[in-house]
Amino acid sequence: MSGPYYEEYQPPPGPPPGYIQQQQQQQHQYQQNQQASTAHPRAPPGFPSPPQQPAAPASQWNEHMFYSNGNGTPFFNSLMKEFFSKLDPQGTGYITPEAFSGFLDACHFRVDNNFGTYMDAGKRSHKGNMMFSADDTADFELKAAMEGFYFDHKVVVRNPRVKQLPYGGMPLLSLEGFADFMSVEFCADIDQHLSGLNHALRYYGIWPEKGAIPRHVFLARCPPEVQRRIDEASVRCRSAAHTRLNAHRAQKQLELQGQQNALDLIDGPRRYYYY
Repeated sequence: MSGPYYEEYQPPPGPPPGYIQQQQQQQHQYQQNQQASTAHPRAPPGFPSPPQQPAAPASQWNEHMFYSNGNGTPFFNSLMKEFFSKLDPQGTGYITPEAFSGFLDACHFRVDNNFGTYMDAGKRSHKGNMMFSADDTADFELKAAMEGFYFDHKVVVRNPRVKQLPYGGMPLLSLEGFADFMSVEFCADIDQHLSGLNHALRYYGIWPEKGAIPRHVFLARCPPEVQRRIDEASVRCRSAAHTRLNAHRAQKQLELQGQQNALDLIDGPRRYYYY
């Protein structure tokens, strides 16, 4: 008895030469057409094609502004140097309170800011009295803030022809003090100041080719080192103000006592002055 019959299997014929390459080319062309259709959709017949939207330019700001402890990077210091040169066109190495106040205006700083640095003290204290000018009063408060935070500066007499406010004088920020001052403010709350900083870039014409500064080049939050510095400086400012007030009162008491002693020598103890 013969065994089962098995027909020998013959595989189907392969594709004709060049078929696979042709299919791959057609698939590639289809994908390109799909991408072009998505990027530049065609309008229906009889309608104008929609305008093409330009691609958003890539940010030109790639360097970070601060180290993790709040100290400014060389790039941040370079930016502050550009601003400083606009505020000090004569190249004296220092800027006046008026120039600094103008910069704060360009940065849209609020007068009532609560970081303890008494920003734009000239606006909040620009009131004079019978003895001292409004400029002297503003200088006094700005100088106290610079001393409390140890911002590098020097003090000069604003007007030698008039009496100077005790412990006063006109404070002039150096480049180092200016960069230090602004690093504290931008580290403390960059979300509040970023739009104002970008406005200042446009106002002073600083690096216009770079566009607006993005948020990610700044620290995500205020470093504890900066917050500690703010807290300690605020305490020093309050303590110094209290000490100077007591010293001023003591000086006035001595002056009035001297006047009273002179009057007593002339016509007896009949008139008294109280401070």
